[in-house]
Amino acid sequence: MNNLTKWLSETPNFTSFRINKLKEFDIKNLREYLETQNHELGIQQIPNTYLLKEDCLIVEKWPENVCLEKCDREVIVDVSCATAVLRGAHVFAPGVLALPTSCKLNERVDVYGDLDGQCKRGLKVPYEGRKIYVGTGYLKMQRYHLFDNGVQPSGIAIHMLLPASRLPVINESIYPVGHILLQNLPSIVVGWVLNVKPGEHILDMCAAPGNKTTHLAEMSNNQAHIIALDKTKQKTDKISKNLEAHGITCVKVFPYNSEKCYTNNSEAEINEPPFPLNSFDKVLLDAPCSGLGQRPQLTNTVTPKMLQSYKHVQRKLFEAAIKVLKVDGILVYSTCTITEEENERMVAWVLKKFPNMQLVPAEPLLGGPGLPNVGLSDEQRIMVQRFGPEEDPLRQVHDIYKNSIGFFTAKFIKIK
Repeated sequence: MNNLTKWLSETPNFTSFRINKLKEFDIKNLREYLETQNHELGIQQIPNTYLLKEDCLIVEKWPENVCLEKCDREVIVDVSCATAVLRGAHVFAPGVLALPTSCKLNERVDVYGDLDGQCKRGLKVPYEGRKIYVGTGYLKMQRYHLFDNGVQPSGIAIHMLLPASRLPVINESIYPVGHILLQNLPSIVVGWVLNVKPGEHILDMCAAPGNKTTHLAEMSNNQAHIIALDKTKQKTDKISKNLEAHGITCVKVFPYNSEKCYTNNSEAEINEPPFPLNSFDKVLLDAPCSGLGQRPQLTNTVTPKMLQSYKHVQRKLFEAAIKVLKVDGILVYSTCTITEEENERMVAWVLKKFPNMQLVPAEPLLGGPGLPNVGLSDEQRIMVQRFGPEEDPLRQVHDIYKNSIGFFTAKFIKIK
C-alpha cells in the first residue's frame, strides 16, 4: 500500500492528448510551440513527442536538468489548481488565493498549493500554513483583477513557465478548438476497448463532459448512432458543446437518469429514453466513482461513508445497462479509481448476479491484470485491466501504461 500511496502522490511522466481523426493534425505545430518554450527556459532540446496511435499523442517531461531558481514572490493557489499546474496547466484566476501586494504584471512568481485548505482568499501577507511548491510562471493579473472587483474572476492569472513536475505547459489553442483534447491515457484506451463501428447503436450512460463520447463518435467516422445521457441539463449542455467543437453530428444527447433508462414497453422508440429492452449493440458505463486514481493526489477528503455509497449507484447502473443491451452486445465498464469494491469486486458481483453476462478480454490489454484474492480467478483477472504501479506475473505492462492514472476497465458480452 505504501508503494501505491507514493505512486498516487506523484505526477505522471507524460501528458497525453487525444487526436480528433475527423480533423487535420500536424505534429509540427506542437514541436514548434515547444521550441519557443525551450528558448525561454534556456535549453537546447525539446521533450520527446510521438503518436502512440493515430488518435493518441504523447508528450514527455522536460529533461532532468531543467530547473529554475525560486524567486521571492509567492502566490498561493487552492489544491485543485495546484494539481492542475503539476499536470501542465496555467493558473486560472478562480484558483488564486493569496498574492503579495508588491507583485507587478509579467513579474516572475513562484506558485504554491494550499494543502490544508486554510488560506483565506485575498491574503496579502505570507501564508504560514502547509504548502507545496508546484512551479514558476509570469503574473498576468493584479490583485484588483482577482479580488477587488466584486465579480468572479476568469482567465489566466499566471502563465506557467515550468511546473515542478517538469511537464510541458501546452496550450491547446496551438490547434483549432476540437482538434486535440487533453485526456488521460487509460480513458483513451476505453474507447479502443469498445471499438465503435459505423452503423452501431451505442449508449454512453454517464457521458458528461463528453470526452469519451466524442472519441466513440470519431472512431466510427461520425457514422455510429450514439445516445449520450447524464443526469442534469447543465451536464448535457457540456456534452453538446464538446460535440459541436469536435464537429460531431451522430450523437443525440438527453438529460436523463441512466438508472431508469429502460422500459418494458416494446413499442417505445430507441431514439430517446426510456429505451425498450435489448436496444443497443454496445453500452459504455463509465461509472460515477470515488476518483481515487487521479494523480497527483495532494490531499484526500473522501470519507469511508462516501466510499461505500458508490457501489450502490454502480450496481443500479449495471442493471439498467444489461436490460438495454442486445443479446451478443458488448458492455464496457470503467472507473478512474483504485478500490477493490468498485473494480474487481464489482465485476465478481455482476458475474454472480447476471448469469447471462460473460466476462471477455478487454482488448487491447494494455494495463495490468486485476488484483488477486478479491473475487476474481486468475483466468478472470487477466481479462480485465487495472492501470497502476502493481507488478503481476500474469501480464507484463509497458511503462507508459503504468505511469498515467489509476484506472480500471472490464468488458462483458450478453449471451442470452
